Amino acid sequence: MKVTLTEKAQSELRALDPSQRVPVLHALLALPAALGQPHLHAGLGMRKVHRSGVWEARVGLGLRIVFLLSPNELILATVGTHDHVRRFLRAL
Repeated sequence: MKVTLTEKAQSELRALDPSQRVPVLHALLALPAALGQPHLHAGLGMRKVHRSGVWEARVGLGLRIVFLLSPNELILATVGTHDHVRRFLRAL
């Protein structure tokens, strides 16, 4: 599965402290393997958050990543705190 980052997500990743950036990148690499495997889902806290195919995963206690799924691609839409993700989802 191809993993793509939007321009917004790329800039948000660059703005993170390296101690936060590394776990986010590890989670991104783990997401394609976790799809369809509930035990791995639970570890990442994956859940569908919007009817249009938008998903969220936890990265530690304070960060969330929001991504879209298509059959062959995972698109990282945004990275941020729980409040940031809530604002992002309200804007959809």
